[in-house]
Amino acid sequence: MELTFDPVGGAWLGYVIAALLLAAPWVVPPRAVGLQPSKRRTIQVLRTLATLALLFAWARPTLVRVKTESLRPTLVMLLDASRSMTVEDALDGDSRWDATRRLLDVSSSALLRLSEKQDVRAFTFDRGLTPVELKGGQLALPTTPEGEETAIGSSLADALDAARGEGGDVLSGVIVVSDGAQRARPPRDAAPLAAVSRLAAEGAPLYAVPVGDRATGDRPDVAIDDLLVSDAAFAGAPLDVGATMRVTGFPNRTVVVRLLWENAEGKLEAVDAKQITVRQGVDSYPVALRYAPPTPGEWKLSVVADTIEGETVADNNEASTFVTVREGGIRVLYLAGTDQVGGAAPGVEQQFIRRSLAASPDIVIDWELINYREPRRDLTSRLQPGDVDVVFIDNVDAGGLSRTTWRRMAELIESGAGLAMIGGRQSFGPGGHRETLGDILPVTPGRAERQTLGAALREDVHLPGPLKMVPSARHPIVELGDDVWSELPPLKGANRIGDDLKPNAQVIATTDGARSQPLLVIGQPGLGRVLAFAGDSTWQWVLTGHREAHQRFWRQAVLWLSKKDDDPNASVYIDLASRRVPAGSRLDLVAGVRAVEENEENNAANPIRYEASVTRPDGRVVELPLPSGGVRTTGVYTDTSIAGDYRMAVSAFRGDAKLGDAQSRFNVPKRDLELERPGAEPDTLARLAQATEADGGRTLALEELPTLLAELAAKELDERREVVARTTLYDKWPLLLIFAGLMTSEWLVRRGVGMP
Repeated sequence: MELTFDPVGGAWLGYVIAALLLAAPWVVPPRAVGLQPSKRRTIQVLRTLATLALLFAWARPTLVRVKTESLRPTLVMLLDASRSMTVEDALDGDSRWDATRRLLDVSSSALLRLSEKQDVRAFTFDRGLTPVELKGGQLALPTTPEGEETAIGSSLADALDAARGEGGDVLSGVIVVSDGAQRARPPRDAAPLAAVSRLAAEGAPLYAVPVGDRATGDRPDVAIDDLLVSDAAFAGAPLDVGATMRVTGFPNRTVVVRLLWENAEGKLEAVDAKQITVRQGVDSYPVALRYAPPTPGEWKLSVVADTIEGETVADNNEASTFVTVREGGIRVLYLAGTDQVGGAAPGVEQQFIRRSLAASPDIVIDWELINYREPRRDLTSRLQPGDVDVVFIDNVDAGGLSRTTWRRMAELIESGAGLAMIGGRQSFGPGGHRETLGDILPVTPGRAERQTLGAALREDVHLPGPLKMVPSARHPIVELGDDVWSELPPLKGANRIGDDLKPNAQVIATTDGARSQPLLVIGQPGLGRVLAFAGDSTWQWVLTGHREAHQRFWRQAVLWLSKKDDDPNASVYIDLASRRVPAGSRLDLVAGVRAVEENEENNAANPIRYEASVTRPDGRVVELPLPSGGVRTTGVYTDTSIAGDYRMAVSAFRGDAKLGDAQSRFNVPKRDLELERPGAEPDTLARLAQATEADGGRTLALEELPTLLAELAAKELDERREVVARTTLYDKWPLLLIFAGLMTSEWLVRRGVGMP
């Protein structure tokens, strides 16, 4: 025991003040008429004692005692209660869960002895953590594990927090019994090693007890993965749907994979199918399906593989999403030029493009040959709003049309029409189009690229062939399928257009190789859309047997240029980042209002208000808050825990007036994380134990669990710590009572002798 002092304000200054206070009653004694010496000394003594009481409090005396106390350690037990624990691949053919329960029952006496020495905190875990009562050496475990996920990392961290929250000062260790396969969705997918680092820092061991057979993951199964399809399609245009069928087992069996399309009644019906024969040693099969949706709208599609007898899980045999189908019906003005002043025939490319477009009944083509022997053509009367949806410029020199025609064409594009410029001797810079369409093209033609009509080809402004064309971005124009692009012959050459791209340009196809060059660039000047294609030899596709690919490519280009991937009649729109969202993931979205006047866009006094809701697969409707303000807003939807189809609805208001409504759907796939791939992963648990190996952590077989519990029960843990106990003497009521008594007595004496 030790008495310490901690004077307020520092010791030296305090000593001076204390000396002055103690001397004051004697240096300046109390004076009064008729005051007797005995009374004076009494007052002086009382004042001195009161001063001493104050000085005692000022010095803040404290009794310090150091004592040693025993600590009761805490042992944490984590038992995997996810559905994968129902797999029957444990001891004697039991399920993983039943084998674990049986061995824990056998260890009841060891658990009882262990609980007498330590605080045993037992939990079952799946996605979350559930406390388990330990009474008389018996754990009150559920009969069947039903967890849909296995969040080892998050559950381990939660268990450590819970043990600390119950007053656990010393952690003696953690026992984890699990198949070791972490299968968790965000945000419960924390890495297990991150939580184990806390154990290593405290010097506590982790005992890993893996249960189950890793070979169980090879049980027979058929699954559809990697569904690939464009979110937007066009009525009458073939839509490619790609997927991967994953097969484990079933050698030499034939599996039928069907494409189902939603009809007007909301039912799915088969529109295409493929038969795939499973080969020994091959577990992944690409699936290519196709359908030409006849009707515009938002439609659901599913790719479904037949369920084969013997499959453990059938939920993964299907993958679904939604596709928005837009209308066709486009008027195209195709302007084709010649290479020479002498009026030679136009190039071959334009003939094949026009034939491919004419194969679509909803595309009407008006063709004009630009002959340079004639004066500059004036086509302003042909370029009126509503008369033309898309203009093709194929090897037309700037001198072939009048300045007013070029100016009128640019105005038409900026007001909402589409423009496609095809490569050639007189296209882009060589054709002098920096001065004609330079402001609306997605590329900027160079000032010094001009090429005289009939002159030799300038190699510095063209790319020599052969040039293999490959898509560089997902876009409806280039949705032909990877296998199709790999088979198409290379282009004979192309214009060099990639030296100066506009800020809003997007390159969607390039040449193949490390030093790729842009071949297909798109942009959106004003309200219109523009396509710059550097090549002029896609006609080779037709001659090599790829006529259908040629037709699809140019039809999709025209449909995009004419905005048939958008619905101009809808005043309110929703743009979802994805139509297929993994369970537990977030979905970003953009909503907005079209056709709002420019001066209304920033109307702060009367902002646009958005109301949104989501109808879940279980029928419950939840509100989705969206920020109000401008013609465009963004939001995030996170409640995607239930598998199935979701419907999102958005309404826009300005004041009390409704501007419009919009709806869209998305799908959360139904996936059984626990039983789809039920193989045990003991290496995961082994790594956790290895991280605490220096403190005694190790990996044990399931049958060694009773031995481990008996070993821990027999271990004598003498955990002690020194505790410093401090008892303050200056802030207690007796000191206050003494000081008050002294001051009261001094006052009574003064009153008795007539002093104020």
